[in-house]
Amino acid sequence: MILCVVAILFAVLAAHALNAPPGHPAGFVYSALEETGGCLMVSGEVYGYALTGGTVDGVALVCDRPDPSRMGAVTCSVRLFVGDMGSVDIGRAALEVATAEGTERLARTAGAPVSPGNWTIARTGHTIPFLQADDDTLLEPGEQFDLVIYPSRPLAPGERFLIRIAPPQITPVTDLG
Repeated sequence: MILCVVAILFAVLAAHALNAPPGHPAGFVYSALEETGGCLMVSGEVYGYALTGGTVDGVALVCDRPDPSRMGAVTCSVRLFVGDMGSVDIGRAALEVATAEGTERLARTAGAPVSPGNWTIARTGHTIPFLQADDDTLLEPGEQFDLVIYPSRPLAPGERFLIRIAPPQITPVTDLG
């Protein structure tokens, strides 16, 4: 009797699998994972550096008025939250530094030296040993980007701040005719 039930259950599952429509997987779990493709997370520590100029993570910083009592630059590493759900074009992302005094949107610069009010990708790497990151600005599964963030206003000791990285938005095309 149990063997018959198992055989019928197996036949129903096989028929369903063979008649499934082609295309993307569907379901609640897949939909939830698909939505996390643009989610970034900080990987490791966030470090602040005194406003003294020089180099930070191998990136030269422009500093007209050094003030070692204030924080000038911040470094952090970012990666995708869920491993294999897509990629984020960090090169087109909006990066903002928010303090109690307001929010500043920083511009991305690819060259050195980095001036106040800018940020750059200092280094790219891979979280899986022996694998290398591509030479593009797409943050892909397993890749990690080290960022140097240099707000135009130095931060005072103990001042709270928030770094916000917003992936670029995709503009949907509705007129396909």
